[in-house]
Amino acid sequence: MRIDRSHFSWLIFTLAATALATLFYLANFHPQRLPFHVPLPSFVGEVPPTRRAVGATPLGLIFGSVAFGIFLFASALGIRKKQRLWPIGHVQLWMKAHIWLTILTIPLLLFHCGFRVGGLHAQWLMALYAVVMISGFVGLALQQFMPRLMKDRLPREVVFEQIPRLRAELFSAAAEIRETLSATELRVPSEARAATLAVVGDPSIRVLAQFLDSDCLPYLAAKRGTRMRLREAGTAAGMFRSLKLSVAAEWRPTVDLLEQCCNERRWMDVQTKLHHWLHGWLLVHVPASFALLVFTAWHAWAALRFLVI
Repeated sequence: MRIDRSHFSWLIFTLAATALATLFYLANFHPQRLPFHVPLPSFVGEVPPTRRAVGATPLGLIFGSVAFGIFLFASALGIRKKQRLWPIGHVQLWMKAHIWLTILTIPLLLFHCGFRVGGLHAQWLMALYAVVMISGFVGLALQQFMPRLMKDRLPREVVFEQIPRLRAELFSAAAEIRETLSATELRVPSEARAATLAVVGDPSIRVLAQFLDSDCLPYLAAKRGTRMRLREAGTAAGMFRSLKLSVAAEWRPTVDLLEQCCNERRWMDVQTKLHHWLHGWLLVHVPASFALLVFTAWHAWAALRFLVI
């Protein structure tokens, strides 16, 4: 999702919520740092609290509970995307809330732990949270410039899921040309035309057939083709220019067709690469988010059990 003017109200909300949480944190734990007195509800207990573990205080538990609730909401985005007909808010609204509410968890968690990481369990939890947030920010950054990069580098885009089928069609078109060349090589001219028609042994056919067998067909059939000469646009252009000069004029439209097939394959390779960059961060973000949700639930259960005991 691109960050535009429609996110301004969410930015204001996040800043206001952060300022309010900061005010409550200072008023509860460091009232001497405020130039004025802030009255707090009675349920927060004594001010400042004598308990050293900030996360175990009433206000610390509130900060942690709100952050955990945001984690639960953020994890529900995947379900909302699959159930687009559910009348529970537009998907774009959910995505904006996903972005800004998870950003709000940064100050909430810092206030929950009192800017100190405790034991090994808390350290692993914070490390997992850092992986989730960093991968999320990377994905958000990629979504800001990657679509424009795809638009600038690609003459046209195709549906990503259709790329395997379109690549197979390009290979089939080139393979049909190769079969036509093979059939032409085997065609024997009549005696009446033998003096003027020298189809058998035509050098243009041999050049085209060799190019198809050695470069064109392997490139169109390759899964990636990273080390093939036709993958590079400049090298491919030079090869096709040389090929046009090596064949007769009647075969040059065939060369143009092969060049177009290779160009389209190259564009689809670029689109595939950019698509993987655009969505590859999810391979880290999604499982890390699930693990964070599980570990946070365990952390909350362990903390409540400790408080009860």
